[in-house]
Amino acid sequence: MLRFLRSREWVIARRLILVGIILFLGYRTYGDAIVSRLRGPNPKRDIIITRAEFRPELPGSRPAWIISFRNNSNRFTYDQIQLQATYLDDKGTVVETDKLTVEQKLPPGNEKIIGSVDFKSRGAATRGSLVVVGAAEVK
Repeated sequence: MLRFLRSREWVIARRLILVGIILFLGYRTYGDAIVSRLRGPNPKRDIIITRAEFRPELPGSRPAWIISFRNNSNRFTYDQIQLQATYLDDKGTVVETDKLTVEQKLPPGNEKIIGSVDFKSRGAATRGSLVVVGAAEVK
């Protein structure tokens, strides 16, 4: 047994085990930072709609949206956020779907609340929902 512990194979195996432990601990500690550096921008994943409220009854002829965005990215700033809007009536049936573009610069880790006037009259729509479709990355 003592000869094996002094052999060249044991020295190499011991070094490989130590390198493996160091790599494991390094990945566990810094893995998210490394992966986020390698990952590109993905607005569908990074931009979260925390609040979307459709207001059809505002004074005037056009309805409006009150939207709250949060950018969960640590690196990327987004602009021209593209949204898929679905309009529903009182019974919950889909009245209309449309795409909206919001001209709002959203820095990393920031949250913004905006009001956006809808340019079309939505008829019998009383509720709405929004989904992020895309956004332009600010360089």
